[in-house]
Amino acid sequence: MQIQVFMGSAGDGNNNKLQAVQDRLELTGVSAPIIHAGAYGEDGLLEILEVRAVGDQRAILVDDCSRQQILRVLEWQSCIEHEPNFDDLVIHLARKD
Repeated sequence: MQIQVFMGSAGDGNNNKLQAVQDRLELTGVSAPIIHAGAYGEDGLLEILEVRAVGDQRAILVDDCSRQQILRVLEWQSCIEHEPNFDDLVIHLARKD
C-alpha cells in the first residue's frame, strides 16, 4: 500500500491536486470518485477506505482530511501492510487548508 499526502491546492485555484490525479486515472480508464473526509469521523473514514479497498478499488482519493484523519490512516496502513488484498492499493489524501 502506498499513501500520498497533498497539502492544500495547486494550480489556478480551480483545479486541485486530487482533481489532477483523478483526471490522470480517468485517462487510463480507472474511475476513482473523491471521498470528502469532512463527512466522516476518523473511524468512519477508515471504514470507507477498507470497504473501497476490499471492493477492489485500487486508487482511492480523499479530500479535506484533518491532521488526525491522516495520522489514523497512516496507523491503519502499518496494521494491514502485510495483507495481500492491499498490496497494490494507492491512497491519495489531501489535507484541508
